[in-house]
Amino acid sequence: MAVKVNDVLNGVTRALAEQFPNMPRYCEEIKQELNAPCFFVKLFPIAQGRGIHRRYVRYYTFDIHYFPDPDKEENEDAHDIVEQLYDNMEYLYVGASLCRCSRMRHEIVNGVMHFFFSIDMQLIKQITPSPLMETATIKETIK
Repeated sequence: MAVKVNDVLNGVTRALAEQFPNMPRYCEEIKQELNAPCFFVKLFPIAQGRGIHRRYVRYYTFDIHYFPDPDKEENEDAHDIVEQLYDNMEYLYVGASLCRCSRMRHEIVNGVMHFFFSIDMQLIKQITPSPLMETATIKETIK
């Protein structure tokens, strides 16, 4: 399975766009002038572990920042949004595959809600086949 980092990132932002179609989303770079309420998707460093033979596990960890509506009570707005994230971010599509998010948690720091979660992808590394033997001659005798 050839899953790229951008496939996973696009899956997360697509899930946010489906849940909150009218809310701006920023990815990987915070702009100087954010129009709150909005989301910022941060991908933490990716790790990969080795499994058996050609199998690997790749660990993607995300932090979705939510900048609340300045016209609302900030914690109340953030708690409303995080409830929706817990309900709707459990499963999301990465390419054509349905993936499960795990280790979901949140916290509010300096008026910004942070929603953390991980996606662990099982991967099988493609190997190029070795060239096959072209011909073989077998000589048999019976005694």
